[in-house]
Amino acid sequence: MDFYTKAGKMALGSRLRRLSEKLTDQSAQVYALYNVKLQPKWFPVFYTLCHNESMSITAIAQYIGHSHPSVSTIVKEMIKQGLAAEMTNAEDGRRNMVALTESGKLMAQQMTQQYNDVNAAIEQAM
Repeated sequence: MDFYTKAGKMALGSRLRRLSEKLTDQSAQVYALYNVKLQPKWFPVFYTLCHNESMSITAIAQYIGHSHPSVSTIVKEMIKQGLAAEMTNAEDGRRNMVALTESGKLMAQQMTQQYNDVNAAIEQAM
């Protein structure tokens, strides 16, 4: 902590990065507590796909405010875990669409209790 005391306001970016890392680690612990095999960085993509039948990587990236390469990497990781699948767009064969698999949809249903508990804890803390 001495670094942050000495650097003061100049270390704002470093402090925020550290806070983000702590929140990400704690999110992973909550997922593990509920036996959810989801990495915190996947959540924006996963959540978006939960509420949309299928979307292109470009559309997901624009919707969640991430870069196309970032979303592409997350989608590949989710595909590897069996949570998402890529398919050719029926209307435009040049575009690929991403959707949750049955396993991904099942995980979304299983996350309901986690969502309710986390939401209640946040409400109580406020």
